[in-house]
Amino acid sequence: MENSPKILIILIFLFTSFCSPAQLALENSPATSLSDTSLKSDLNPPRTDLLRTHTGDFIYGPATRIKFKIIEEESGLETTYFKVDDLPFMKSDGRQMLPHDLADGEYKMLYYSVDKQGNQEQIRSDVIYVDKKGPDINSSFNDAPVSFENGIPVFPEGVTLMIEVADKKVDVQKVSYQINDGLKIESSDLHTIDLSEVLSKIEEETIKIEVRAYDAFYNISKEVIEFKLLK
Repeated sequence: MENSPKILIILIFLFTSFCSPAQLALENSPATSLSDTSLKSDLNPPRTDLLRTHTGDFIYGPATRIKFKIIEEESGLETTYFKVDDLPFMKSDGRQMLPHDLADGEYKMLYYSVDKQGNQEQIRSDVIYVDKKGPDINSSFNDAPVSFENGIPVFPEGVTLMIEVADKKVDVQKVSYQINDGLKIESSDLHTIDLSEVLSKIEEETIKIEVRAYDAFYNISKEVIEFKLLK
């Protein structure tokens, strides 16, 4: 037992000779017993969804903004990118509209987001529709013309005229018509206009009716109906 203090001193000397002061201080620090949550990394990419337009679908007019919903709850969103058809990717800021040179029709939109840690989600896609065309306007008489004068059809007195307005993509917003040099009249019916009673009160033989129709994107279409009535 007389050698026990000497053995203890030798052991302490050997331990301290192999451990630096910094290592000893780190091992004895109370912070080493706590988990450091600040060192955790964000490995999850964002989630991006293309928002539907006011039509309830992915139909875009000439002035419809492209908007996304992005879910990123960890490191924060860095950038969202999108492209239409074969055009290059663009950065999204929630204010862009579709390129003006796109024609009416169907396209594929690709998009994705990147967070502040550089995590990129897989490229997503949706089919979108570009609507730059006004409603369809079709006119029909209840009788065939009795003749033609300089290419203008001539109808018997009492003929009826119906005008049908329809849009394949969105709602019809407004329909108006003007007869000869009269006032422009806005129709209360956006789809079927019966001008039979109006024609019965017109005294002119030559009649020119200009019909204008607007859709929900305010795309306009125009139809001119010119004919003559036998008096």
